[in-house]
Formats: sequence, structure tokens, C-alpha cells
Amino acid sequence: MKKIILATIAALVLVLGMTKMSYAMTTLDDESLSDVTGQALFSLVKETDSTQGLDFFKLGLQAELSLNTNIKSLQLGCGGDNGAGGCDIDISNLSFGCVTGSSGSCITLGSTQDTVANQTALKDFVLTNPFFQFAIKGGSSAATRQVVGVRLGAEKAEGPMSIGTLNSFSGYLTGVTNLNILAQNRIAVTCQAGTIGCAAADQSKYSTDFLGDYGLFGHDYKQQYAATGFLGVKDAEITNLGLIAVRYRDLTINTAAASKSANVTANGTRLTQVSISNLGLGDIVNNVVEGLEIDQLCAGDPGDKCNAIGTAGIAGTLMPLLKTGIKNYMKEQTLIGLGQAVPTQGALETDSKYGDKLTTLLNNYNLPYNLSNVHQLEVSSSNFGIALTSLLGGIQYPGYAAKVGRGWSMYLEKAFTLDITDSLTNLMSNMVQNGQAAAGNITTLAPAYRNCFGSLNFC
Repeated sequence: MKKIILATIAALVLVLGMTKMSYAMTTLDDESLSDVTGQALFSLVKETDSTQGLDFFKLGLQAELSLNTNIKSLQLGCGGDNGAGGCDIDISNLSFGCVTGSSGSCITLGSTQDTVANQTALKDFVLTNPFFQFAIKGGSSAATRQVVGVRLGAEKAEGPMSIGTLNSFSGYLTGVTNLNILAQNRIAVTCQAGTIGCAAADQSKYSTDFLGDYGLFGHDYKQQYAATGFLGVKDAEITNLGLIAVRYRDLTINTAAASKSANVTANGTRLTQVSISNLGLGDIVNNVVEGLEIDQLCAGDPGDKCNAIGTAGIAGTLMPLLKTGIKNYMKEQTLIGLGQAVPTQGALETDSKYGDKLTTLLNNYNLPYNLSNVHQLEVSSSNFGIALTSLLGGIQYPGYAAKVGRGWSMYLEKAFTLDITDSLTNLMSNMVQNGQAAAGNITTLAPAYRNCFGSLNFC
């Protein structure tokens, strides 16, 4: 083999020597240079990370790759160490790109815009300068040199990506959650009579329309209207002034809108949930209660009897005195619904200090969210990639904010936004009554984008 290589080199030297006079380099003036262009199709770049003891070789393609692709099932890293049926990455009905409507935006499956007549064009998922990157360990010696990781990425990845079901995820995934709580009118604080899990003692008086009897010396009926929604918290006494006692089931309220943005982070192997941090649930409860108003009040028993002085107007004047207790109670109910421990209020601890303690607990709570609810991603990232890693401790590839583990992984940093827009009644019910929030389903999200012309949902 050495003789063949030496002979080849000798032949090249001989040829170059023979042709030196005919093809010698010549000087070009500025005008000649302006007519010359050239660019390599491939590039090779080496980076060294001494902290990991790795060299990274990136073989890049100077090109723009536009994708419009559907993958029925993407399963990577299945079986082996993961066990039967376990996969590092398991995604059903994965699409890169979408079909756009007349507005130029991606069409969501099942939406009012999802009609054949509205389908106008395709929007691509674009990879700018895609590359393969090899992680090399022991690169200084041919005897110890080994490939310990391979990454497929791009200097820029941008476009729509949609998912039917994300069953399992490995790697690094971050985004932003925008929680928007809609304003509502005539909302009952407790639960609706006749619904599952609504105890008789907690049933709102406003489960149906009724005529409230306000008569002191006879009957003075006043129409009471059924609530338009129910928060579902347990009943309790708000205040007792002697002549009148007000309970949560005695009233309906009007609520103000509230909003909050928070980070979403998933970093690990075979994940099924992301963690929504800094959501500030305690602050949200405070903001909602600060903006609430009494709409109707029927204080007094039995249920259709209303104390003559227990009007919504009188209750409204008392609201500034009642808000601290209402906030604390709502926060206690939220903690219970999320499966968290409720602290005991100290004998000398004021209601305000106790409320601050509850707020801190809720603000520090990381709300779980099931990845199976995520269907639409708008990717815009310089670090998008899929990697195969053999090192047990994982590898932090160049540009990555964190290591990805052994096996197959995806990297999606700042890749998506979860827009959660829902009513207070739905969100509170999911947090305090049915356990959906604690289970990772505080709300559902829009289904996948359309990426097929015609009527098929996936092609």
C-alpha cells in the first residue's frame, strides 16, 4: 500500500513539473478579477472542546434545502436499553411544511379555514446550509481516535413543523407559554348542581334560574339568573356580619382578563412532559380576584330565600375587606387541586402574610404539560438538529445550551410558543376540580397543520 501511495505522489510531481511552463500562475488585474467568481459547495470546519475532550468536524453544504415532507411514524432508538416498545424519539404523523390558506398562514386541521376551496399554496420548512457534524474522542492519536457522536443540523432552520402525536421525546426542547385568561360575566364560584363530583353542600344557588324571595313582611320576588360558568371551588363562608352571612355558593361574579408569559423546558431522555416554570399561578389568582365584581347575591337559607339586605351592591362595598380572604381561599383550593400541601396558618400570622406564603408556593410550582398536547411548532433556530450519541454522559454539541443524552436526540431551542387562551372557569375547573392540570392537561391546543391538498388529513 505504501509503495502505491509513493508511486502516485511521484507521478503527480512529475506531471506538475512537466506542465509547469504551460500552466504557470499569472497575475490578474482588478478588472480581470471582477469577472471571476467561485464558491466551494462543501466546507469542513474543526472545533475543539477541551472541557469535554472532543473534536467536532462539521461537513457543511453551502445550499438551501426546502422541505415539504410527511412522515407517518418517526421512531428512533427503539428497543435495546430502552426495553421493548421504548423509543428515544417516537412521533406519529410528523410534517415539515404546511398548506396555506388565502391569508398566507398555515391551515389548522378541523378549523373553519380548513376547506378545499381555501387551499392555495405550500409553505416549506427551510434548512439553510445543512451539515453533518462528527464528535471525535481521542483525536490526537490514530490508535485512540473514535467517533462518539453524529449530528445532522443546519445553520438556520425555519418553518412550520406539526405533529399528530408526540409519544416520546429525547433531547432539549424550549419555548414560551403565553397564558391568557378571558374575562367572564355571571360566573358561579362553586360547582353546578347535577355535575359529577359536585357535592350537595357545594352546589351553587345559581345552577338554574330562580325567583329570590326578599320579603320582610310578605313576598318581594327578584329574578335570579343562572350562572354562565362555574369555577368549581368548594363552598365556604366568606363573611358573617350577624344580620347576614355570605358564602361562595350564594353569589355570581364578573371577572377581569389576566395574562402571563412563562418558559417551557424539557431536557432529558424519553420525556412525555414539559415543565412550565415561572408561570406565577399565585400572582394570577391575586390579579383575578383584584378585578372581580359581585354580579348577583342571594345570601340566606333555604336556597331560594335571600336576605333583604344581602344585595350585590352591599356586597360590592364590602369587597375590599373580603378580597384578602377570597385570594387566600382560592390559592388554597388551587394548591389542593394540584396535589400540593397547604401550609398551616400560624396563630399570630396575619391573613396578608399567610397569603404571601401561598403566593410564593404557587409561583414556584412548575406546571406539567403533556407533550401529546403539542401539535404545532413554528421553528426558527440556528441549533436545530438530530443527533446520535454514544457517550454515557451525553455530549454538548457546539452551540447547544445543554448536553443531550446517550442515544438519539432532537434539539429545539426557542422553537415554539404555547398559546393557552381559555376561560377562567375552564382553567380553574381543571386545576381545582377534575385534576386535569396536575395530570398535564390544563388545556388542549390546536391540532396539527394541514400538509395535504384535498380532504385527506395526512398523506
